[in-house]
Amino acid sequence: MSLYGRRSPKALHYCCGCSYTIDRVRQYLPQVQLDAHTTILSNTSRTVLKQTFSNPSTDPIKQCIYTFPMYDGVSVVAFTCRVGDRLLRGIVKERNQAKATFDSAVSRGETAGLLEQLPNASDVFSTRLGNIPPNEKVHVEITYVGELKHDAEADGIRHTIPTHIAPRYGSLPSSSVIDGPGAQETGGISITVDVSVAESSLIRGVQSPTHPIAVTMGNTSTSRTTDPTMQQASATLSLGSTELDKDFVLIVLTKDTSMPKALLETHQSIPNQHAMLLTLVPNFSLPRSNPEIVFVADRSGSMQNNIPTLISALKVFLKSLPVGVKFNICSFGHNYSFLWPKSQAYSRDSVAEALAHVQGFGADYGGTETYSALAATIDNRYQDIPCEVMLLTDGDIWNQEALFTYLNEQVKKSAAGLRVFALGIGNGVSHALIEGVARAGNGFAQTVNNDEKLDSKVIRMLKGGLSPHTSDYSLEVKYGDADKEFEMVEKVTDALKVMLTEGAVTANPEVKENKKPVSFFDISAAQPGEEKPPSIDNDKADPFTHLPTISVPKIIQTPHTIPPLFPFSRTCVYLSFSSLQNTPKSVVLRATSEHGPLELEIPVEKLSTPGQTIHQLAARKAIQELEEGRGWIYEARTGSVKAQDESAILVKELYPSRFDEMVQREAVRLGVQFQVGGKWCSFVAVKDNDKDSKSDSESDTVMLTPPGEEDSDEDCGFGLFEDPAAPTPVIVDTTCCYSTPTPSAGDRRGGGMLLSTHEGSTGRGQSESRARKWAAPRAKNKASGVVSYGRSAAHAMQSAMPKFSHNIPITQANQLSVGGSPAPVAKPPPKLDTDNDKVHAVIEMQDFEGWWEQSVPLLQILGVVEEGQARSREWVTVLVLKWFEMRMAGEKEVWELVAEKAKGWLEGGFGVERLREIEGEVGK
Repeated sequence: MSLYGRRSPKALHYCCGCSYTIDRVRQYLPQVQLDAHTTILSNTSRTVLKQTFSNPSTDPIKQCIYTFPMYDGVSVVAFTCRVGDRLLRGIVKERNQAKATFDSAVSRGETAGLLEQLPNASDVFSTRLGNIPPNEKVHVEITYVGELKHDAEADGIRHTIPTHIAPRYGSLPSSSVIDGPGAQETGGISITVDVSVAESSLIRGVQSPTHPIAVTMGNTSTSRTTDPTMQQASATLSLGSTELDKDFVLIVLTKDTSMPKALLETHQSIPNQHAMLLTLVPNFSLPRSNPEIVFVADRSGSMQNNIPTLISALKVFLKSLPVGVKFNICSFGHNYSFLWPKSQAYSRDSVAEALAHVQGFGADYGGTETYSALAATIDNRYQDIPCEVMLLTDGDIWNQEALFTYLNEQVKKSAAGLRVFALGIGNGVSHALIEGVARAGNGFAQTVNNDEKLDSKVIRMLKGGLSPHTSDYSLEVKYGDADKEFEMVEKVTDALKVMLTEGAVTANPEVKENKKPVSFFDISAAQPGEEKPPSIDNDKADPFTHLPTISVPKIIQTPHTIPPLFPFSRTCVYLSFSSLQNTPKSVVLRATSEHGPLELEIPVEKLSTPGQTIHQLAARKAIQELEEGRGWIYEARTGSVKAQDESAILVKELYPSRFDEMVQREAVRLGVQFQVGGKWCSFVAVKDNDKDSKSDSESDTVMLTPPGEEDSDEDCGFGLFEDPAAPTPVIVDTTCCYSTPTPSAGDRRGGGMLLSTHEGSTGRGQSESRARKWAAPRAKNKASGVVSYGRSAAHAMQSAMPKFSHNIPITQANQLSVGGSPAPVAKPPPKLDTDNDKVHAVIEMQDFEGWWEQSVPLLQILGVVEEGQARSREWVTVLVLKWFEMRMAGEKEVWELVAEKAKGWLEGGFGVERLREIEGEVGK
């Protein structure tokens, strides 16, 4: 169902929109208007979402629930509700305290609001509104910030506003939602995205693969009167309906986004509080490894429309695998099965069997049991070589926490190395699921909507899986002082240890304190059968007073354990400084690999204006780690570390019965201090919050909400703006304002998925910053799998150019095998409309060893005129490589690994002189 509109007829349960219940029938408040305004700065975003609902009845509504999706990892930093002339500002409190405050206000007849995160899904939120007067409009405003992801296909940063929540497999914590009529929209949607980049960069284009947009290059929506610059742009989407049929995706193409950066922000209100954002885009090359690779393919019923894409992706995977790896395919749904009992070596026979197996794929495995399939894959792996798991799915599960915990444990105890990569397929994929799987599995995640190309993302995942495992990542902060001649270096992990020693844990279970004696006869005690009322105000009571106290490290690094870094893949690391005595000068990242040490030094740029965006992003990332079973507190130890105290004990081992609560306390501390929500703290908006406010114009204060138990139903699907007739957006890149429609989106699954802006960013340009490049030993050509023909041969390849033409027929007489005898008559190739289709067809024809053989279909695709002469395999292979490089450069990420395999075959069997000779012949 649409989050603020009608739901698909296929969906049976209503779990979204602004709803209330009368006589066990769920009713929906009509959505009058929806406005979303996003500001993108570099690779971060801030979105203000405004939604207006109406209570058209003549009766007051005691309580209504408003459920909506959020993009994984975003930080909700402000929440306000306006009912009539009453403005309610939300503040963050511990979850139970927030709910108690809300219930108390509602019981007094006051209008109130509560924003909570669903306990078992970090990408689903709900807002409860209490005591809505009759014939009133409800204005809800939510502000959230997030870091954007990199889009491998477009090579840009990807911003996503999830618009609906797809049906998910499993059960919700509660199931009190009753079916009822869908909400009716009466207004429209307005989405505006303003983009700004640094002066050293420029915007190359703005495009949407999902919706028709109008683009203005040179200005933002708030700077129309200023002179146009290449550092600003704006995109808008306006629809006459408050429904969208799919997530809104915007891709921004910029220059020089791959430079590593370190930005230091001073908090605008907390004294001596600083936060640093490290943007890491490694640019290094190490020899490939030969791991075990297992493709875990979702074949559940919901994959019906995605099976052709899945088959195409797996074919590219299989054709691009290098010789030396072991591989297997696990199909899953309600149950799972493997192609082979154990992974097989990559050989001609195994590849042929795998391709035939994939060709017969169907959506015939029932429900989506992701946990059992991944667990079986990991249990079945070889224990003496690295294992790379590639999860391809469109499905969702409610109990995500159990899966993340399992992956955390498996990755940590794997001696040979284990990584899990995730590719989300379709319009309703759960970003929280695939991003969480990648974080727990030390891989990375990518998404592809329906009708989007997925080849580059597939190849990037495979490159990540083939990259060698690196370990022992560490950060060092260098401090400089203009008045001093020395430089101080501090290792982040050392700062953590110092803060956890010498009395950091102040409560010792073995030490008995002198307490006041308790009388054996207390007349004030409750008598048998009586219940003594609680003496503590639940709204203000601290639920963690019984826990031992642990000092907070002066530097908190998030992620606490830096995940593996992959070439040209963006990774963000945050440092939070609770006490900063000197200004950081630079940050040094170090790591080790079997090929030698790696190092990168990044100069620190201090932001001139105090703020809180980086602080809130850092806090949310730290809270998310704690929710998923990771973070600094899991490594906290007692005792002294000045002399490498061997008696130091992990806090989680010292207090096993209380540790879960200690983790929760730390998450609440971060949420309340930086006004960021999560599973254990929520936004509550009541009139008491405004006692210290000066005016309604100051309502942009930062506040947040997280979890809570939710009135929802299992298998519920709901969306933010759903409309089956909405056109599929088109890519726009221009210097003036215009709008371009695109064809219909095609089939749409009932329900939908996440809300919020976010989807990382990464650049591919050469790193031209002051940062030092990664220092890694140069790999020899054979070790790296990259072929070099030598200077003269390379020059020959540049100068030689085959004669290409398009759609030139070739007679059967011209199709000869290498031996010179006529080859069998081949079926005419299928219609190939795009370059991508042609590349896939050529890849299909490559032999397992890497070569191509002369054939009529191949030459037809290449558009090459041959005069009946039989050509050798090496000649045809060089011809295909030249065709790739000269005619299909735009599809390089699709054919790159296939070409490497071909070059490896040429290098292994022929000398430079023979290759020069072939180059000359091809050029003729």
